[in-house]
Amino acid sequence: MHRPRPAVGVSVAVLIVAGVMSGGGTGRASADPGSAGTLYVNHDVACSDTGAGTQSAPFCTVQAAADVVEPGQTVRIESLDDQTYSESVTLTRSGTKDAPITFTGAPISVGGSWAELDSSGSGPALTLKAVHDVRVDHLAVWYRGRDGVAVTGSEGVDLDRLSFPRPAVRAPGAGTAVTVDGASSDVTVSRNWIGDGYAYGVRVQPGAVRVTATTNVVTTPRLGGIAVTGTSGANVTSNTVIAPCAPGISLDGGSSGTVENNVVASTPAHQSDTCPAPTAPLYSVPADSAGQVTADYNVAANGAPGTARPRPEYSWDGTPYATTAALRDATGQGAHDMDGLNVSSSLTQPNEHSVLIDSADAGAPGELASDIHGVPRADDPLVADTGTGETTRPDRGAIERQNTFTVPADDMPSPSSGVAPFVVSLRTDDATTSWGKPVTAYSVDFGDGSAPVTRAPGAPITHTYATPGTYRVTLTVTDTDGSSHIAQPRVVAGTTTPPAASLSGAVVSNAYGEVDAGDARFTVPQPADAWEIAQRFITFGDGDSEGLPNTPQQVEHQYQAPGTYTATLTQRDLIGRTTTAKVTFHAADAFLPVTPPHDTKKTIAAHGVLKLSAATLGADGDGVDAAQLQVVTSAAKASGSLTLYTDGTTRPGTSSISFEPGRTATNEATVEVTPTGSVDIYNGSSGAVTVNVATLGLQSHTQFGRTYHPATPVRLFDTHPVAGGHSVMLTVAGAHGVSADANAVVLNVTATTTKGSGSLTVSPASTINSGVRGPYWTTGQTASAQVVVPMTDGKVELHNTSRSSANLIADVVGWYGPTTSGSVFQPVSPARILNTRTGAGSGKIAKLGAHATLKLKVTGAHGVPASGVSAVDLNLTVPAPSGTGYLIAYADGTSRPGVHSVDFTTKHTVANRALVKVGTDGEIDLYNAGSTPVDVYADLLGDYAVHPVG
Repeated sequence: MHRPRPAVGVSVAVLIVAGVMSGGGTGRASADPGSAGTLYVNHDVACSDTGAGTQSAPFCTVQAAADVVEPGQTVRIESLDDQTYSESVTLTRSGTKDAPITFTGAPISVGGSWAELDSSGSGPALTLKAVHDVRVDHLAVWYRGRDGVAVTGSEGVDLDRLSFPRPAVRAPGAGTAVTVDGASSDVTVSRNWIGDGYAYGVRVQPGAVRVTATTNVVTTPRLGGIAVTGTSGANVTSNTVIAPCAPGISLDGGSSGTVENNVVASTPAHQSDTCPAPTAPLYSVPADSAGQVTADYNVAANGAPGTARPRPEYSWDGTPYATTAALRDATGQGAHDMDGLNVSSSLTQPNEHSVLIDSADAGAPGELASDIHGVPRADDPLVADTGTGETTRPDRGAIERQNTFTVPADDMPSPSSGVAPFVVSLRTDDATTSWGKPVTAYSVDFGDGSAPVTRAPGAPITHTYATPGTYRVTLTVTDTDGSSHIAQPRVVAGTTTPPAASLSGAVVSNAYGEVDAGDARFTVPQPADAWEIAQRFITFGDGDSEGLPNTPQQVEHQYQAPGTYTATLTQRDLIGRTTTAKVTFHAADAFLPVTPPHDTKKTIAAHGVLKLSAATLGADGDGVDAAQLQVVTSAAKASGSLTLYTDGTTRPGTSSISFEPGRTATNEATVEVTPTGSVDIYNGSSGAVTVNVATLGLQSHTQFGRTYHPATPVRLFDTHPVAGGHSVMLTVAGAHGVSADANAVVLNVTATTTKGSGSLTVSPASTINSGVRGPYWTTGQTASAQVVVPMTDGKVELHNTSRSSANLIADVVGWYGPTTSGSVFQPVSPARILNTRTGAGSGKIAKLGAHATLKLKVTGAHGVPASGVSAVDLNLTVPAPSGTGYLIAYADGTSRPGVHSVDFTTKHTVANRALVKVGTDGEIDLYNAGSTPVDVYADLLGDYAVHPVG
């Protein structure tokens, strides 16, 4: 996660630095961070806590450096990826006055991020324990409800330019940003940003000596901004405290010292857990300290003139004072204090002509030569000087008003991007300043290792970028006083060709091998020259999109409906070039067996419609698109057929089962459903018929389910007689090419040499009342059906319900299992793709001849993809045949198997479902094994595709 910059919550209009920068009036000397005495900490590279801490082999943790640092050494803490050091660091080693120890998190380059500490336990993020001559600067400390930095039993300590960012979640205040205990002395807390969340910003405990809190910003402290108790020689100078829910600055417990040049600003607030004392005085010096404390040049920003004062401005010697005038008249303190201001909403530099400008006491104890940003205190020529000081004119508070530079776009490198090598140019004659002081010099560091160029305003500066890369230019414009404005535009030198886009995809599977056939996992690898990419995003083809970082990604997307979608990865590079990569995803369905089946029994009037809700069918689950149903007809009053289709759609010209009086018929059908809709069953007969509808399985695009594996038909059981009322157990899984993990099988079952009327039930082994009805027959009739049967232990049971024997045949035509290599289902609107009576699908009006084969193209039309299809879900009908026989449906280009796809007898219309494997040419073959020509209908219900991604 990218962390914010350390100066959290602060908006700075311009960045201005002096030609020669002062580190502050009270700070001690520090070692050169680039000297040989530098220890490095960098967890972003190959590091070791047992090494020497060199730049090429740094320590991984700050504590490792703290354990070995010697006087005069600097510990440089680096964080190129902006990730925090999650540790609680304790320093027990000291420097000397001439060779102090320095810890710094200053960025390697201008504009970089400070290193960050985040306490890993209940203690402070950083503890300085019994040390002396130590400096800590440029570190960010993350608030976690605990103390940030604790100084215990130490002396000669400087804490400078630290940042305590505002927490993401504001809890009731706890902890202190900087704590100095009573056994410490000569401690300076300077130029720190302390964000919301802390109980105290700076807290000094009884017994401490000579503690200076200067040029800090503290926002919304819960119990105190800067609280000094029982401390001698305390200096509280040039701090800015915003919206304290307690005293902003307090010296009590017998403290002595000065309070000068501070700004404490209030905001109206109500008492709460996070704001316990919203009406406390802005400044508090009780009776035990009033005689030893002097206060002057402070600001009580407690509301504009004429507005109600929300709280006292001072409490001095036990007496509250509503205004600075009242304090001055009663005590003589605050002779130059100001009130009647409202500056609480701004943490930027004072507005031009503000009374805060050039009005502080330059000689106040602890006053620094630079403000919280490290820029010098400056004399504003547009404001009359009302403060003190011969060489500097400091503003009140922690932030100094600076000369504002205006550098127009013409003075920035142009063009800002191009293909390397290319030339940039910038003008040097347009910059102006708000104080009217002339610009004397332009200095440009082009950021590519070349020598900086400095010249007086005049002719343009040009430069050639020879090597591809992103470069941070540092442009420094300086006026006659030595004040400078720094701008850091970026220049991009691109490669000859933009980074190539790459995208692949796969269907999502779980640990059991089941697939969510509507859920795609797209893989976006790390591109070459990733630094050059400005933006990456993927559109999924269904209206949704997602932005991506420039790192390897796996993006998962759940499609809301089956269909074919084109996902597109788009990359735009830093110089505006775009590359794309596309992949096609076929969102489909996975199979969910249902055991025992949901069933319902109803009578449908002649030409009537029976509506069955998705809930009745058990098909109202997540993402269910289709149900595999078994329909059994009985008590038909006239011959006819049923058509099953989705409620709310136009009834198709297809049929699902044919029936006639005096006979029981059965068939399976796949029907599209919607979670809130119904399945309609239309009775095309002139008489009523009773139907029993059972759900055998579901197809869902959002649930993990099984894939289908069409097989070249394999015979399990061949023309063996089974006595009436008896069963035979067949082993399926782990044999005959069926996986041992298969949990449902598709069988073609046939009864022949039937000695009496009856039917066949196919069940999972060792189950009760969960069987699938196979074919019904009359005495002497050969009947067949295709059934889908769940399996619990890899076996199925064939049960002859007749009182008489029958020879049974069972062929495996496919199986379902938890394997990602199988096929997934795509439902289509029912369509008649073959009608030999009209020539549809066959190209001619002619019956399928005896012992003849018809080739039928099943891919590339009616919603079926042109490629990748492994099987089609059909309903085959032989209407009113003139003889007896059977059809065999199989994959074109393969040997004809001996299965019975549809058995027919003279003048009896019959229909059977057929899951048929598809040939590599997208065709299936229909063979008439009978001795007479017959008409054939083929109704398409859906297809199974092998590869969901293309």
